[in-house]
Amino acid sequence: MSCSVVVATSGRRPRQLDALRAALAAQQEPPGGFEVVVVEDASRRGPSAARNEGLARAAGELVAFTDDDCVPEAGWLVALHRRWAGRDGLGVGGTVVNALRDDRFATASQLVHDAAHRWANRLVTRFFSSNNLALPRAVLLELGGFDERLRYSEDRELCDRWVSAGLRLEHEPAAVVCHAHRMRAPGFLAQHLGYGTGAWRFRVAQAAAGRPRAPIEPAFYDRLARDAARAPASVAALVAAAQLANAVGFASAALADRGRLARL
Repeated sequence: MSCSVVVATSGRRPRQLDALRAALAAQQEPPGGFEVVVVEDASRRGPSAARNEGLARAAGELVAFTDDDCVPEAGWLVALHRRWAGRDGLGVGGTVVNALRDDRFATASQLVHDAAHRWANRLVTRFFSSNNLALPRAVLLELGGFDERLRYSEDRELCDRWVSAGLRLEHEPAAVVCHAHRMRAPGFLAQHLGYGTGAWRFRVAQAAAGRPRAPIEPAFYDRLARDAARAPASVAALVAAAQLANAVGFASAALADRGRLARL
């Protein structure tokens, strides 16, 4: 078996999971074939634990991760496998596109996603989101898989650990996943609040491992604001709200950690 596709699901999106299963059944087969491992996180341990369980069950040399609200194009897995080409020290990330172009919440989230990826990878390729990421199984297991302490930013932390270990990431533009994350205002704000919390926890994990902490870069937010200014006003307003929620999540997590330390 050359490839395993691992999907972590909470079981709350059965129709979207069915669409994903259909898209995986329609995949062009890479040499050696592929399997699909779906892990339902019934106990709500979080996506990192579910992905690690899928990783442990996987038989493929290359493990590709995607989510239950995604639909990969038919050539997705073949493109990832072709770019990887059996290189143990190489991980591959694909292209994520918004499948809900008339949904302003999904559009705003995609704008933030794209800006973050462009910024993170502007000098050296060092980050791909976990809904379109493929890594060689043996090396990923040796590295410890996903950090199960993180419910958000677990993909940032894993990619940072990967690159810090002297391993490489490459982008494969032809490996396309269509992301259909349906949200309303409460869910949108909760997600970006979680991203802020995850950003703080990511920095804590970096420090605990002796890696340099990710800097807070005002130039990124300036670039994001300029990107948002070219979008419709309703989308730009949501991007601003997302960044405010992100900042609140980051600050709240930092204050909570400092409060715990002060009580010790």
